[in-house]
Amino acid sequence: MDIVMKNAQQTLPERFAWHRTPAGYDLRLDDVTIAEVRPLNTGLVLRMLVHGGDMAPFEMVVRCEERAIGWATQWTRQRASMLCRFVDRQRARVSGDTNAMDAVPLAVAV
Repeated sequence: MDIVMKNAQQTLPERFAWHRTPAGYDLRLDDVTIAEVRPLNTGLVLRMLVHGGDMAPFEMVVRCEERAIGWATQWTRQRASMLCRFVDRQRARVSGDTNAMDAVPLAVAV
């Protein structure tokens, strides 16, 4: 599994990283979890947790960790700029930056 993680990590844009947790794997943008891979019954479930713009939270059953990580990595690469903008704008709002542009906020499903 470490080999797949290293390969996935290398293909992710800067600021994105996979983290192994006691519950499974988390894909994070800085400190914001945007996806997770968790056991479900006898299989695995991939949950994409972001909500903003044209992105909505969803989940899908996967056969193995490699497929889940690969799929989520590809999804993230295709939307990396948009995800970074949303997180940056959300942080600017939280910090009280009055120069932050109005945009649809990024929400993380819980």
